[in-house]
Amino acid sequence: MSFSKIRGFFSRHKNKFIVGGTLLVGSVLFTKYAQQRLKEWQERETTEFIERNRKLNHFESIARTCNQTIVSLSGALYEVVSKHFDTEDIVENIKKYPEAKVELWNKLKISVFSKIATIIYSTVMLMVTLKIQFSIIGGYLYRDPNSMTTELQEKYLSLCQSFLDNSIVKIARLAEKEMETLLQGVELTKRLKLSDLEAIFWSLQTSLASHDESPIEKFKSYIISDVESTSDTHEKLLLETADLLESDEVKSIATHCVNRSFILFGDKLSEFYNGDSTIDNSIGDGFQNPFNESKPLAKLIPIINGMLTKNSFPYLLVQNLSINDKLSTLSANIYESYL
Repeated sequence: MSFSKIRGFFSRHKNKFIVGGTLLVGSVLFTKYAQQRLKEWQERETTEFIERNRKLNHFESIARTCNQTIVSLSGALYEVVSKHFDTEDIVENIKKYPEAKVELWNKLKISVFSKIATIIYSTVMLMVTLKIQFSIIGGYLYRDPNSMTTELQEKYLSLCQSFLDNSIVKIARLAEKEMETLLQGVELTKRLKLSDLEAIFWSLQTSLASHDESPIEKFKSYIISDVESTSDTHEKLLLETADLLESDEVKSIATHCVNRSFILFGDKLSEFYNGDSTIDNSIGDGFQNPFNESKPLAKLIPIINGMLTKNSFPYLLVQNLSINDKLSTLSANIYESYL
């Protein structure tokens, strides 16, 4: 009797048991599937996290090596520029030959202003080139550690040594010629404000930008000139670098860096405009606004010359460019494009 009731109960609720059983089995299978998918997702996320950190560490290592190379080569760059514009020798001659002091002072004027321009343009071009080269090398080596021998890396990076040996003098002569024109009518006794100096440097940038031998517009020719490739990979590296140096993006970034460098120089120079002229009482009691100050050019020349010693503005310039956001972004984008 009891068995019949039980059988009747199951018979009456047959469909419910089938549906319930199906749902239970489906729930178990779905849970296992979800757990498997979660495990796969966690493993994938862990792999991607490890890969991102590996990539980041590799890029940061490449960036550090690049900056160390820049610091090393910037010293050699400074020596080349200082040899071409031997301002210390001119200063000594002013002391030795007082009868020719006006002529020598005018020569010193041109040399000092040309020297700062050459340092800025050359340092920016060296910095941009090395950022590009190390990003390319880093991308190649991350993708395949055996893709580039040490010898090939050194051969490729020797472009910058060629730039130091041959191209900086060209930039120096170009800057000197333009400065002679810009400063021709500026007497040594003329009082100059910071805005006057900014106008001189801006005029130089404008003039060089449109020149047939413009360092920025002809960037590639200053870096890659009469270079013979030693292998297919080396030739590929040179072509890829040339394409980047000729790109509008790189030229725009280089122009930005040059402009920011002249602004940085003006900011440091403003520290020496501390007070033999007008006091701007409208801003505060006794506050001396450096932009309202003026100094005779003859007094500015020794100041600027002193700022151009190796451990002064040239060092500050390299440090400032090393952390430039646009250059950092350029390096990261080039590196990423090779992965």
